[in-house]
Amino acid sequence: MRQPPDLSCLRRVGDPAASIAWYRKSVGLNRLSTCGEPGVRAVFVGRGDIRVELVRNDDAARMSDARRRTDTKLRIGGIGHLARAVADLGAAIGDLRKRQPENVAPPRDVPDGSGSRFASMHDHEGMPGDLPRPG
Repeated sequence: MRQPPDLSCLRRVGDPAASIAWYRKSVGLNRLSTCGEPGVRAVFVGRGDIRVELVRNDDAARMSDARRRTDTKLRIGGIGHLARAVADLGAAIGDLRKRQPENVAPPRDVPDGSGSRFASMHDHEGMPGDLPRPG
């Protein structure tokens, strides 16, 4: 029996083909499988113990601009982001900026005294994500 992934999450997407290409190019996740039914298509992308389900639902509403903005998303309920821990935050940011320079914000300290830092990013459709580096 196959071991389940350590990280698995679902992201709603508008264009599955563009999303597959972005996740492959930007974070190295490859297409694993697809499934669906009329009006809904799911594509699984992943690498190692990470799997992300990219779902296209023809009836889904577009995400509001307020949910895309860092300064408002925490106040309206639900964060809806993907985080991938990294050992070398500087190297991870540099790698992402080579591929998607407009999508990565500068690193910041986590304000809890732990010495942890993180950088925020977003994908090609504006969905947020973080690159945390534990302190």
